[in-house]
Amino acid sequence: MTESDLAPARLVPGETVARRFFRRAFARFIAFAVLLTLILVGETLWLARENLKGELAIYQRTFEKALASALWSMDREKIESLANGIIEIPDIKAVRIYDPVDGRLIIQAGMPPKAGDNTRAALLHRFDVVQDEGFGREVVGVAEFHSSFGQVMHRTQGQVVLIVVLATLKTLAFWWIFLAVGRRVLGGPLTEMTRSISGSSSAQPLTLSPDTEKAIDGTELALLRGAYDEMVERIRSAQSELEQMNQELEQRVRERTRELREANLKLERLAHTDSLTGLANRRQFIALAQTEIARARRSGRPVSLVVCDIDLFKQINDGFGHATGDKAIRHVAERLVETVRMVDMVARFGGDEFVVLLPDLRQEEARLVAERLRECLVSNPLVLEDGQPVPITLSLGVATLQEGDKGLEDLFHRADIGLYEAKGSGRNRVIDQSQSSCRG
Repeated sequence: MTESDLAPARLVPGETVARRFFRRAFARFIAFAVLLTLILVGETLWLARENLKGELAIYQRTFEKALASALWSMDREKIESLANGIIEIPDIKAVRIYDPVDGRLIIQAGMPPKAGDNTRAALLHRFDVVQDEGFGREVVGVAEFHSSFGQVMHRTQGQVVLIVVLATLKTLAFWWIFLAVGRRVLGGPLTEMTRSISGSSSAQPLTLSPDTEKAIDGTELALLRGAYDEMVERIRSAQSELEQMNQELEQRVRERTRELREANLKLERLAHTDSLTGLANRRQFIALAQTEIARARRSGRPVSLVVCDIDLFKQINDGFGHATGDKAIRHVAERLVETVRMVDMVARFGGDEFVVLLPDLRQEEARLVAERLRECLVSNPLVLEDGQPVPITLSLGVATLQEGDKGLEDLFHRADIGLYEAKGSGRNRVIDQSQSSCRG
């Protein structure tokens, strides 16, 4: 499909269906009227011609005996007198009398129309002049009465004019009737329907004037109007359904978007938090700790790290079950969060191992924090639903960032050494880097 096929139709200024219908119908009517007028004129001329021929036959009967008597006696003077008298009749233009034996022209009165003349004889009445004697009938001559088509036209001039005038009047009357009725029945309703359709910015049923309603009642235009109104109703219904579907779709999109956002947040939390304790996981802790260490190096402020482990955690799992073991891990996480500052970061590093990053605290301050953490767990054992206490202790290693440390790995390494020494020296104690036998 080309662009021209998609281009909207354009109205030609002043062009309407009624006018086009009028032009085409009236053109055919004019053709029919002209043909009918020509037929009527031809019929009038033919009837006039036949009447003229009949009158020539009457003239024959009128002058036949006188001509026969003159020809019988060959009284030329009388023959000429009769011929001159005959051509005085307006319908007869010339008279010719021939010898019946040799065809010799005896006398001619008047001038017959020439063969090439526009008024050449359209009529020729030829007859034998017969002398009726007691002993028989004898042809004494052949006479010709010449008339012309002009005489026929002269006779029918008034009738032809009347026919043309009446045809013109009928044509004008029909022109006005066609135009008025076409506008009333077709042009006006179509124009009003078109304006009603094109003048509305949205699909609306056609609103027509009472005159137009009456004009199109029971016609194809009424069916067209009804079909258009039905189409408008279907479009409205479809638009309403579409709007409802759009609203439902938008609602579902909003719900899906919210669910997706929540799922992304949940995934993000899962990616950065420990699912059992809600603390930061190993990955999140490493990322945040590296950022804090880089900041501490730029500002020259201290930063310390505490690494702790639940003592004899396997015995808790074996003695009380894994569910209690999970409760013990959550209990430790809660006590750690309660004990440290808001700026400190607590994370579950894996299994029963926890880490605490202490910004702006030096080694002695960090050791004091680690002691509070240890004491908090000693004084707050885990109590099961049946009231049975589960004692929990921590072994903790403490290290402070030094000038030669390359990063978190060196800091964690020294704190982890302190943790292992705390476990090896009896558990439930804190070992910092100053106490560690492997301190650098």
